[in-house]
Amino acid sequence: MTVQAGTGAEDVQDRRTHAAFGLFYTSFVVSALGDAFRLLAVNVWIFNATSGSTGARLLVVLLANLPGMLLGGLSGVVADRYDKYTVLIASDLVRTGVGLGLAWCALDSRTVPALVLIAVGNGVGVFFNSSSFSLLPRLVSEERLPRANGFMETGQWVVQIVGPSLAAITLATGSASLAFALDSASFIVSAVILRCLRGVLRAPGPQPVDAGRAAGEEDERGGGHWADFTDGVRIIRRSKDIRALLLASYGIAFLTACTSYGLIFVVARTFALHASALGYIYSLNGAVAVIAAVLATALAKQAFLGRLMALSMLGLCVAQVVMGVAPNIYVLGVGVAISALANAPYNVSVTSLYMSRIPAAYLGRVEGIDTMIDNFISVCGFTAASVIVLWWNPQAIFLISAAVALPSLLLAFTRVAGEGAAGAE
Repeated sequence: MTVQAGTGAEDVQDRRTHAAFGLFYTSFVVSALGDAFRLLAVNVWIFNATSGSTGARLLVVLLANLPGMLLGGLSGVVADRYDKYTVLIASDLVRTGVGLGLAWCALDSRTVPALVLIAVGNGVGVFFNSSSFSLLPRLVSEERLPRANGFMETGQWVVQIVGPSLAAITLATGSASLAFALDSASFIVSAVILRCLRGVLRAPGPQPVDAGRAAGEEDERGGGHWADFTDGVRIIRRSKDIRALLLASYGIAFLTACTSYGLIFVVARTFALHASALGYIYSLNGAVAVIAAVLATALAKQAFLGRLMALSMLGLCVAQVVMGVAPNIYVLGVGVAISALANAPYNVSVTSLYMSRIPAAYLGRVEGIDTMIDNFISVCGFTAASVIVLWWNPQAIFLISAAVALPSLLLAFTRVAGEGAAGAE
């Protein structure tokens, strides 16, 4: 009877863990859908409202990266120091207001206030992402992290296909104001789901992993925000495993930024096709990435995450070379497919390794510091790619970015591959 009672308690705990992750995942998907919806709506509306101004386009791109570079450190400290659900729900509510403000701007064609609101929305999103990142390992056990991150990656790619499609339909049949209003609604739904999740975690009975912290009950911490930030830096400095993981990922951040910037110029200038042909490339990328994410969810094992990360990075570099030498859009599509096939397993493996190697109490701070550096490298990638496009062949972007990523690839194979998700030293 005692064994049966224990098994029953474990079953209840498993059901509650699944329920908690299900609510968290649903909130993540709904919030990501709002982000994807707004992304296309903002780009199309700003482009039309400014008559295709290149300066406005560059500003929108910078506004997507500068908040993370400037606020990542603070957002990580906030994630570790304060109640995570307050941060997450407040972020969703602020982004609801941003969406409604953008709807008003679209009605009156006010682009300057819209750019300010875009900056605010992206900045708040940095705080949401840091708190969300540090919450997941407290909802699921370490051995389930690869599968949980696989579900997150799959949902992210599905949303990146569905969100822009819905936004395009809304823009075609309605207006930019309606698109922004629907974007606001998604964040309200996300906030309600997060409120329900907190209720599940605070209910009596067997709890998921680290339920006290998952419910937002953080330890009291002395010192100020700067002390918390320097603690995060100290964790990175003292752990060779964490340092190797972060440094290996930065080459891919540069490579990804170059690819994101350069594709449209290769399509429009090198192959002399209409820029709308890029839509087919993005569709192919999304479809292959969803398949890759599903496979990573089903097959990724904790003990092989290091190898999976290194091999995925190799695949991304190979894809860059294929795109860099592609004689036509069909071969370019092959390179894009290889990139998508490698990108999803890379994201699953690197995120799971982050979450398992970094001590739970420091997850937010280390992730925030990583966000700052990652966004800085992305800005460097955009800048380098723009110079190459201006003065050279757009396809050279892919070959140069692959070469820049080689030291990171070497580090991944020598320091990360072959290791499981080991804890921080």
